[in-house]
Parts: sequence; structure tokens; C-alpha cells
Amino acid sequence: MRKIFLKIQLSVSAMLMLTACSNDDFTSFIGAETNNTNSGSVSGGSLAAAEIGTADIATFDIALNTAALANETEVTDASNEDFVEEMLAAESDGIKTLTVTYDGTTATWIYTNKKGNVVTPDASDLTVSADGAHVTVNAYKKIRYVLQGSATDGCFKIYSDKKFIIDLNGVTLANKSGAAINIQKGADGDKRCYLRVIDGTVNTLSDGTTYSTPDSEDEKGVIFSEGKLLVSGSGSLVINGKGKNGLVSDDYIYLHAGTNTMITPASGYDGIKANEGIYIAGGVHNITCSGNAPKGLTCDSLVSITGGRTTIINNGVAVYDSEEQDYSQPAGVKCDSAIVVSGGELYCKSTGNGGKGIRAGLLYTQNGGTVKIITTGSSVGSSQSNMRPGGNTSSSGSDAEPKGLHVGKKSDTSGLITINGGQLTVRSTGGEGSEGIESKNKIAINGGIVESYCYDDAINAKTNITINGGYVYGNGTNNDGIDSNGTLTINGGVVLACGTTTPEDGFDCDQNTFAINGGILVGIGGDSSTPTSSACKQASVLSNISLSGGSVVALQKSDGTAVAAFKVPGRYNGSYKVLLSAPGIITGNTYSFMTGATIDGKSFQGIVFDELAVSGGSASWSYTQSSLVTGSTSGGMGGRPF
Repeated sequence: MRKIFLKIQLSVSAMLMLTACSNDDFTSFIGAETNNTNSGSVSGGSLAAAEIGTADIATFDIALNTAALANETEVTDASNEDFVEEMLAAESDGIKTLTVTYDGTTATWIYTNKKGNVVTPDASDLTVSADGAHVTVNAYKKIRYVLQGSATDGCFKIYSDKKFIIDLNGVTLANKSGAAINIQKGADGDKRCYLRVIDGTVNTLSDGTTYSTPDSEDEKGVIFSEGKLLVSGSGSLVINGKGKNGLVSDDYIYLHAGTNTMITPASGYDGIKANEGIYIAGGVHNITCSGNAPKGLTCDSLVSITGGRTTIINNGVAVYDSEEQDYSQPAGVKCDSAIVVSGGELYCKSTGNGGKGIRAGLLYTQNGGTVKIITTGSSVGSSQSNMRPGGNTSSSGSDAEPKGLHVGKKSDTSGLITINGGQLTVRSTGGEGSEGIESKNKIAINGGIVESYCYDDAINAKTNITINGGYVYGNGTNNDGIDSNGTLTINGGVVLACGTTTPEDGFDCDQNTFAINGGILVGIGGDSSTPTSSACKQASVLSNISLSGGSVVALQKSDGTAVAAFKVPGRYNGSYKVLLSAPGIITGNTYSFMTGATIDGKSFQGIVFDELAVSGGSASWSYTQSSLVTGSTSGGMGGRPF
């Protein structure tokens, strides 16, 4: 659907009174005939309110940020030794240590026993070989490895049967023919590597533009591990990809609180890549991607973010994959299964054509934390070059559309977005197809702050959108504000849906069931889907109103009680369809729309939701709430198909 730009600010208008008043019904919001065809106009007034939400949603930016986090804490499962280092903490001062010192094109090493005495390595512990500065270890015991010094052409490669520690102690390591650190399977299978970046050190690693890898092995990035890889320590880890990905595990990767990484993969490759999971428990992480369809974070299984600050700048472009018969798109975060954000900060900016901020195959769940997304690229709909260097070229009638948060697949109705808390802010402004929050199945918003500002549909789902609470803002500057191609249910919360001119809507559910059971909601657009009277428990009014951008709209009961108020977004000047519902709207009562009033209270994107107080103003027009849904019955079918 199409829409014109709207920028919401604080303000609201309310009642015909010369003295301030408040409304008890109004503050308790959390939690089928239509016979009125009145329309009127509102203008003037002012709002002095305490505002929540993102005031600069149309202009905020995302940039790399290396500043340390203060007082960072980490929540871990102490019963799971995979995610804690206590298993090795007691041993780290009492296990044998191999210290490798790099010097240009050579490397030397010493081996010390548990008492710190230099000894000759026993073959039952490990064997060490070197070719210039290329060091290879075969280990059979729990051993600590310390890497230090600098090499212009070297690496550290290990085969281990046991868990082990690698300490990066100020090492600069470049491998011209493969990974800088290469962790392969031992005879006993995959093992955990505790990669510790020593406090106060700077460590810089890079791989080669070409790889010389044995046929029986994998080697996929600057740091590569066949097994689990757990990173800790507050030193600086700089990863520069010249040939492939940045930080890679064929199992999972876990980043502890206090870690500090700067990752730049090779063109067309990914920043952090794992098969079985990516867990970010804390730290400061900056990832920059470019080329053909790169991803900042990519995983087959689960991406879990519970702490830290992760910033991803992706300049890559979408390219056609002839094998999949579809486009591969760049993304800040991509996971084939589930993405869960429970804390911390995640910032994703995708500037290339077809770029996505976050893409999950099945689930996106946010329980807390802050997530901000920007996409600026346009849609791609013609043949492009290969997906990865060395791939094929083909053509296709499919397209690659930029999305802020996208869950599900085109081929089915998989995809569930659930927001329970935290803040999710999305801006996607690249033109046709640039949607903010999209699920190929359902969206459920139970709490938190959810804001989407974009060219196309702001919040869109294929089968159902349910809002049970929280603060929700959907602004489609050239399409619908909140668009369900199935049913739409609002049980609570504060909801503002802004669409453009006819035929686009503030709220659109294609005339499927639209239930309003609670909350405060305002919809503005050229048209609107009509609430389904038989499915509603809370009354609403739907009417054409002549709006003046920046003025306030207030609804007051005949006894002078204010029941709702909001500030008109600046882009709306003229006649628009307005849908308004609040707990104070009761069937059988008479209400007046006010003009010129001064409003105070707490507001979200211009909707006053608490401590509403109104002074001055006059009645613009009045109506009787004769049924649960009073007003016009047209609208709700605008725009292009899902």
C-alpha cells in the first residue's frame, strides 16, 4: 500500500473546558452496527507532555562504536560448563603451557610444566612442528597455549583431543595461505577452545587471499574452529578477512562480557559464522561487511543476545543464486532458525540494494534489550552476478526487497515475531518493498516499545497481528501503518498506525476479523479497516476528519471528561479517515471532538496515555456512540498484495 511521509511528535488536544481536568478511565487502559457518518475538522491546540519513544526515528543513524561498556555484568547458566570457564579456572595456573613467540617469518616456543619450569614436551602431551612461522600442534592433554609476537606469514594450527586454552598476548599474525588460527578435530572429536584475549593487549589477525587447505579439512575464516569456541578477556581482538569469513565455528561461538572485537571479513563473506549457535553475553563488537550478500552474524541454529553492544554496518548487495533460484541478500543478522534478544544492544545498518537488517527463518523473540535497524537500499528484481566469488550467473523473475526485520520464508507460512519487552526501532526507506517489520505468519506484541518507520508497510504479517500491550508505532509513509493480511486483534497497549492517502490505511486487515478489546489506539490514513463489532469488547469511532498537521485532537464525554487525545503528525493536512478507541469510550454516551485545547500528560509518539489534563478549547463536532463500532464502514482493501 502507498503512503505519504509522516513524522509524529508529542502533543494532544482535548476538552471543552477552561480549567484543567483528568480522567480516571483513561489511565486504566492497559490490559456491530455503524450508524454515524459525521465528519468534522480539528485544528490548533498544543501538547506539553512527557514523551517516550524515539523522537528522531526519521533521522537517527547507526555507526561503529568502540567505547567500552561500564559496569558490564553477564548472566550465565552456571550448571552448563560449555558457557562458563570455571572448569579451567582452577587449572589455568596449574596446567602445562606452550608459549609461541612469532618474529617476522619464524616462530619459537617453550614448554613449561605445572610449576612453570621449562621442560621438553612429552609425546604423550603434544608434538610441535613449524615451517617458518607456521606452527602446528597435535595435543593429547589439557594445555594452555600463549601466542605473542608478530609474523608476516604464519599461523597457529592445532589438533586436540582435549579442552584447551589459547591466550592471545599481543600477537599480530597474518597467514598468506589460510586461517591465522586453525582449530581442527582431534581423534576424539570436537572439543572446546577457550580463546582468551589478555587484558591490555592488542591482537590483530588476518587470513590469506587464497587458501591451501587439505582436502579432508575445512578452513573457513581468519579464526576457524571445528569445535566450540568461547571468547573472553578484555584485550582488543582485530580480525581482518582477506580471503574468507572473520570468526567461524562449525559448532557454536560464545562471546563473554568484557570482550572487544573489530571484525572485517573479506568481500562477500560473513563477520561471525557458526552452525550450532552464536551467543553474545556481553562485550563490544563492531562488524563491517561488503560485497555480494554478506552477513554480519549468521547461524543455522540459534542467535542469542543477552548483553553487550553489537554494531553491524553492512554495505553488501543482493545477488541471484542460481541453485536456490532466488536472491541471496545481505543482512546484519541472519539465522535459519531462531533469534532471541533478551538484553544488551544490537544495531544493524544495511545500505546495499536488497539488504535486510535482521532475518530469521522461523522465530524472532525479544524479551529485553535495545535493537535498532536501518535499511536504505532499494529492491532488486533483475538478474545479478554470482552469490559468492566463483558462483554462477543467472536471471530470475523473483526479487530481493529490503526489510528491517523479516521472519519466515516466501514458500510457506513459517515465521513468528514475538515482542515481550525491550525496544525495537526500525527504519526502512529504500522505496517500494521497503517494509519495517514483516512476518510471513504472525506477529505478537506483548510489551516493550516497538517503532517502525518505512516507505512501505510499517508492520506487516501474513496471517495475524495481535497486540496485547506495550507501545506500538507503525508509520508507512507510502503504504499502511499496521497491515495484517489475515486477522488483527488489539487487547491492550498504546498503538499509533499511520498510513498514507486512499486507498492505504492506518489499520488494514483486508476486511478480515478486526477485534478491539482494550488499549488506546489511533489509526490515520486515506482509509481504514472497520473493527468487527461482534468480535470487539471495547468501543471505537471511525470517521473522516479534516486534520491540520501539528494540531491536537481530543475526545471528551458530554460531562467534560477527556477520554483520548493525540497530536496530528505533521504530514496530515486535509481529510483523513481516523479510527479512535480508548477505554473511556462507552456505548450510549455522547462525545465531542475538540479543537484549540491545551493538553498535558504522558505520551507516546503523540498519543497521551496517562495523566491526561486539558484546558481551554471548544467543541468542533459531536456524536453519539450508538454501538461498539460507530462510523464509516468503508476501507481496508488498499494497496498491493502481501
